[in-house]
Amino acid sequence: MNSAEVVAFGVAAYLVLVALLLGSFINLAADRLPRGESLLRPRSHCRACGRVLNLVDLIPVGGYLVRGGRCATCAAPIGVSSPAVEALCGAGMLVPLALLGPIRGAPVGFAAVALVGVATVSFAFFRARSSTRGSQNGGPSGSERLAR
Repeated sequence: MNSAEVVAFGVAAYLVLVALLLGSFINLAADRLPRGESLLRPRSHCRACGRVLNLVDLIPVGGYLVRGGRCATCAAPIGVSSPAVEALCGAGMLVPLALLGPIRGAPVGFAAVALVGVATVSFAFFRARSSTRGSQNGGPSGSERLAR
């Protein structure tokens, strides 16, 4: 492996890491924005017990795997959609980088991550809106529909 290939690999690894981190932020936005909450405060925490997440919990995909898909304190389950969105963002960057190289692949990868973000946040707003409508109309709320 020559020095140019090593640099290209390092750049690609860095860009995939950035995409995974953006996937984590997309999850945060999809969770908080439909409820009208701030993206900055409070710090990321377990919705069930309120424990502030630590560095291990915040590692994209890895934190989910290390904790077995559960909160480290109260063992509340963490939805599989969180690591799925993070992994999709990482793959959305990795595939164009592998096929097109770092120069052409990076913009395509960031566009793929942006599309995942728009779709995820839009779906979260749609879900929040439809669960609110169902409960206002006397129908089952979103959580009641999921329980069925």
